[in-house]
Order: sequence, then structure tokens, then C-alpha cells
Amino acid sequence: MRRLNRALLRKLTKLPASEWLELLRAQAALLHAQLLVWTRARGRLMAPATRSSARDRGTEELGRAAVQPVVRRIALAVERAAEYGLFRPTCLVRAVALQRMVTARGFPGSSVRVGIRWRGRQFMAHAWVDYEGVVLADPDWHVRNYEQLPGMEVKLPL
Repeated sequence: MRRLNRALLRKLTKLPASEWLELLRAQAALLHAQLLVWTRARGRLMAPATRSSARDRGTEELGRAAVQPVVRRIALAVERAAEYGLFRPTCLVRAVALQRMVTARGFPGSSVRVGIRWRGRQFMAHAWVDYEGVVLADPDWHVRNYEQLPGMEVKLPL
């Protein structure tokens, strides 16, 4: 455990100021998303995605090349903050935070996706963000294990 902490601290000290700022924004977005998930009444957090924000998974190959580096950096910051930050958020909290950050930075076209599956007798669900047909901050192999429901968006204003 100490080695992990030392290695992590060494990495953190070498990050440029812009990445530190992005990590702090991501941590704040995760905290805000957690509060939203805790405090919103059932059915008041998400809404069906509009046509402009939801894309078909069939456009994934076209979209992969078109994702701006800024969007990828935002996704990476949320991943890092979720993994090493103040708390370990659920997939829904991560997805809400990421979708809100991407939209707030002026990149429309993202939606929170929810998928379901059965594992033996256990029902499982998972949430992730789709941006222009590309899964952000989640491995494609993991997302493919779920039967995707229609796209969702975080209801505004929040």
C-alpha cells in the first residue's frame, strides 16, 4: 500500500498545472453528481436523450476519430478522480459527472447510457457516457456485456 501511495504521489507531483486543474474539476463534478444522485427524487435525475445528444452505436468507428482531445482529457480526469479521489463513486455518479462536464465545456452530443444484464440469477445494471458514438471513460469490452437501454440525459437545470 505504501508503494502505491508513494508512486501515486510521485506521479501527481509531475503533473502539469492544467492536468491538476482538470483533476480538481473532475473531483468537484463527482461530488456534485453524488449529491444529485442522493437528493433527487426517483425519476427526477435523468430524462430520455434528445435526438441531438443520442447517437447510435453503429457510428462508433466514425465517432472515435472525431472525439476532440479536450473531451478525452475530461474523461481521463474523471476516471482518475474516481479511482484515486476522495471517494469511489458508482458508475451512475461517474456517468452523470462526466456528461455534465462535457456538456458544460461546450461539447454537446453526449448521453448517459444504461445497460442491463443477468448474471446467473442476479440482475445487474451499468451506466456509462456515450459521446458521438464513442464510449468515454469505460472499457468497450465491459459496456458490450450489457443490453443497452435508450439514451438518457441529466435533466437540466441542476
